[in-house]
Amino acid sequence: MFRRFFPIDRLEPHERAATLTMWLVGILQGYAQSQGSATIPFVRETLGLTEGNMAALFAITRVAGVAALAFSSWGDRRGRRAPFLTAFALLLLADAATSLVGNAWQFAALQSVVRLSTAAVGTLGVVLLAEQVVPEMRAFSISLYGAGGSFGAGIGLLALPIADRSNEAWRIIFALAALGLLVMPFLIRSLRESPLMKTAGPRKGPPLRLLLQGRFSRVFWISSAAGFLASAFTTVGLTFSIERLVADLGFTTGKAVTLSLIGGTIGGLGFFVGGRIADIAGRRITTIGALTVAALGALGLYWLESPVLLVISITISTFGSFAFVPAAAAHRAELFPTEFRSTAGTAGGYLGMLGAAFGLMVGTFTIDRIGLSQTISVLAVGMVAAALLTSLLPETKGQALDTVGHPR
Repeated sequence: MFRRFFPIDRLEPHERAATLTMWLVGILQGYAQSQGSATIPFVRETLGLTEGNMAALFAITRVAGVAALAFSSWGDRRGRRAPFLTAFALLLLADAATSLVGNAWQFAALQSVVRLSTAAVGTLGVVLLAEQVVPEMRAFSISLYGAGGSFGAGIGLLALPIADRSNEAWRIIFALAALGLLVMPFLIRSLRESPLMKTAGPRKGPPLRLLLQGRFSRVFWISSAAGFLASAFTTVGLTFSIERLVADLGFTTGKAVTLSLIGGTIGGLGFFVGGRIADIAGRRITTIGALTVAALGALGLYWLESPVLLVISITISTFGSFAFVPAAAAHRAELFPTEFRSTAGTAGGYLGMLGAAFGLMVGTFTIDRIGLSQTISVLAVGMVAAALLTSLLPETKGQALDTVGHPR
């Protein structure tokens, strides 16, 4: 059973090296990108903001993510490796610099850089993996990258009690992101360029224009609409999860972290289960199932109060969210050709960020009026719509990646 869902021995040496390298990147990326939401109760107190104010700030950071398209266009024209490494370094630097902010706008500006660089790293990282791993193992390989991100976020949660030491101690958690820069020399030496970039033919035009005006535009808009609606729900749910446990239910920071880590650790199996099911049964059905499970678990987190039921809810929600990552990432990579694969990923990811911003803006107007749990329930309708839209996409399981891309 273990080898069925964790068949790393089936990867070729170069595939295994690429996967493990991206797993390491995922750990550092996960830590850096999770601190903005994890530290909300402490940042909010220091900067004198309400929950609604924080929702507005995080909405701004998502909108600013459009700059990630510059990295994806660079990646489609010149290669994936250089923009990936640049975006990764920028992510760590911006997150570490957040430790120095003195007002809300400085926080929003630096976290905007974190968000856009996270989008670039995530998209280019998935593309680098997808273009180096055989179809039968592609979603599993991506699941390890996602698992690294989850592990990094878990490390961030373990560091969260540092913020209890004083009103300004949350700054230490952000500053620790700078330690990730120590791995840059290793990444520069070991990270390989995508082999497909060496065989790709001449470009017929700007990647974004090819994406929006070509025969792949219908698939792009359907997948992006699904991502928009799903992000509106999941972002608000994730952003305010610690706030829900600490501020709404009155748990200590330590207890909130413990509940989150227990549920998140067990739910983390969703990465491997989701990745293998996507490789065996298909990308589309796995994505639909993952969206459904994630929604049900999140609703439990925001409506239940018993610690036991909360752990179960976090586990279910996390499992679904994590199963979604490799299935949806592999699906998106396989839906588009090499000429604009990273641009398609980043553009779709940006529309997902706009969905996140939409959800957060809804929260800006509703959380302080009708409550956090009620807001989550309203946004859950979008998860149903996202699942229905996903059912309209072609299945791509087993598809080899080339410069043409013919989804079935």
